[in-house]
Amino acid sequence: MLKSMTGFGRGEYSGEKLSLTAEIKTVNHRYNEIAIRMPRALNPLEDRVRKQITGVISRGRVDVFINMTDNFVNTYEINVDKDMALSYNNALNEVARVLGLENDISDTQRLSFLLRFTGVINTKETPGDADFYLPFLSEAVDAALDNLMKMRRAEGVNIYNDLLPRIKTLKDKLGEVDERAPAATAEFHVKIRERVAELLKDYAQTADQDKILHEVALFADRTNITEEIVRLGSHIKQFEETVAKDTPVGRKLDFIVQEFNREVNTMASKANDFIITQMTVEMKSEIEKIREQIQNVE
Repeated sequence: MLKSMTGFGRGEYSGEKLSLTAEIKTVNHRYNEIAIRMPRALNPLEDRVRKQITGVISRGRVDVFINMTDNFVNTYEINVDKDMALSYNNALNEVARVLGLENDISDTQRLSFLLRFTGVINTKETPGDADFYLPFLSEAVDAALDNLMKMRRAEGVNIYNDLLPRIKTLKDKLGEVDERAPAATAEFHVKIRERVAELLKDYAQTADQDKILHEVALFADRTNITEEIVRLGSHIKQFEETVAKDTPVGRKLDFIVQEFNREVNTMASKANDFIITQMTVEMKSEIEKIREQIQNVE
């Protein structure tokens, strides 16, 4: 069954100290374009999340939003800038010497004073290994994809149900054109005979039937749309077979609809018949509605 390219899905993992939410939004796009926004700690996992998504979604613009609340106790890395500490200590000694206070500063006071300077001791939070989060992140993304695909399938059913009557209308109109084509030639035969007879009546002459038949034959050959009718019928059958498949068919359907337009336009230009022209206008209207629908098919 058809799948729409439009949808939204949300999934989450919730534990005692860790919670993750994944939201995936998709819209129609010619190719498969994925944009992922996630916390910096999860950045090393982006490629695996991308592969997880492409395993399910083959076409469309995909926006992924991942949020995380991590209450695990993180470790911290503490670094001492020894050169800076020595420089401050030397400066302190110099000041004490100038003021004559060398013996008035205890080691404890000296240490407390040095620790107040920014940069002597640097603290850096060390995040956990990104792979630790992978199973929890995958669970949230899987749930989001699941909900997303339910929506895309549901919308696909709506598109399918809209396409079926439109294809039937197109087939019915094609049948009417096929039925009308011989009548258009016969009507031309009658019209040309009447016109020639009208022109010759004042001269007491009769029309050359062979020449009239020759003109009718030329008209029939020039306006013959049998080939277009057969091809359009074949394209319609191919469309019906393709739209029932359970694989991504959007691009193929788009190509088939282009062929619909090509055949109908040729019919309209060749037919030289007002009634057939009106029928092709109605057919083109249905084809345009079909084209609009399949723009959102994966």
